[in-house]
Amino acid sequence: MIRHRRPLKPLNEINLTSLLDVAFVLLIAFMLVAPSIHYGIDLALPTLSEGAPQLTQDQTKLYTIMVPKPVDGRQDFFMNDTPSELTDIESRLTMQAKSGSKVAVEIRADRDVSYDTFIQVVAAVRRSGVQAVGLPVEPLSVAPPAAAATQPTPSATESADKPASTPAASTPATIAP
Repeated sequence: MIRHRRPLKPLNEINLTSLLDVAFVLLIAFMLVAPSIHYGIDLALPTLSEGAPQLTQDQTKLYTIMVPKPVDGRQDFFMNDTPSELTDIESRLTMQAKSGSKVAVEIRADRDVSYDTFIQVVAAVRRSGVQAVGLPVEPLSVAPPAAAATQPTPSATESADKPASTPAASTPATIAP
């Protein structure tokens, strides 16, 4: 028995039923969710009382601790340009912090001060209860140093004999004195 099959023809139309089903489900979902979305930001705005508000002056006391380069192995400390020991600085800052006044400290260290000494100063300030500690730094120069621009480039034999050094690697980061 011979069966005759019709050859398969390509479909000339796209079935849009499933696409429309998904589109309507998404439309209904957005219609249900949209009313519950809260737009805007809640702000607690101050109320205006009679007259202009009075501005209060900031009562923060700023102390500057300077740590200069060690001389003959002796490390000196200065608090507001007065020579002090680290324990004295800590006790003075503790008294100021406990008195209720706002205290801010600016630590200025020379680039030749050891990291250990610098950390001891920062730790003493933190132990005193001062929360605002600033470390002023020198701004970076954008232009390369003049000496680097005039130096000739080393030849291949010179660079093989000596390790390469960059100005950034030979000069440590600095904290302005």
